[in-house]
Amino acid sequence: MIKLYKFGSIDDVCDASPFCVKVEAYLRLAKLPYEALSGTHYLRKAPKGKLPYIEDNGKIIADSSFILEYLKETYGDTLDAELSDADKAIAHAFIKMIDENMYWILVHARWKLDHNSEALKKLFFGGIPFPLNKIVVFIMRKNVIKKLYAQGIGRHSDEEIVEIGNRDLKALADFLDGKPYFFGDQPTTLDAVAYGMLVQMIRMASFTAPIFDKAKSYKNLVEFTDRFHENYFSA
Repeated sequence: MIKLYKFGSIDDVCDASPFCVKVEAYLRLAKLPYEALSGTHYLRKAPKGKLPYIEDNGKIIADSSFILEYLKETYGDTLDAELSDADKAIAHAFIKMIDENMYWILVHARWKLDHNSEALKKLFFGGIPFPLNKIVVFIMRKNVIKKLYAQGIGRHSDEEIVEIGNRDLKALADFLDGKPYFFGDQPTTLDAVAYGMLVQMIRMASFTAPIFDKAKSYKNLVEFTDRFHENYFSA
């Protein structure tokens, strides 16, 4: 059985990482049996120092994109088999947008905005005694802010970052339009990836941010996220 190593659930979301949710959502869509193992201590064994990673038949695969490619090559591409080459190209572009741009928008909202620091301390470092927890949060937050600046998104104002993120949200909303899923009645890999990100913004109550309010303002994105959640993560 496939073993999925991840961080763990927050609120009613199966994981705090959109990449961990992405992989777990894919596994559920593809109906592949798996065991989820949660905990930050798995980072010590992670091949690339990040979660998620999977273990399958003695193989360890890290990075959500490589994990999905491995699963498709090993168990068949049941989700995207009916998509045309043009549709697959569109899906690839949206997935890159979500993974490479929207991710940093999410990181900014969680780590840069001052009012979310208390939530970070309670959720991720609650087991560390005071005052060490405050010191750890301070150091990690400082390092994340440096990464945001190095990546480029951190060079913009908070308002500009919301504008950048809203363009991505609008693109997703426009493409989804009135369809149940992004390519019609049946979910594909893009739906798993989009859910992984949108559920962090729409259904996770522990963090608040202007970009999350923007996400919730798109009725079809909210309905999509709730639909996916109820269909594949309600049990």
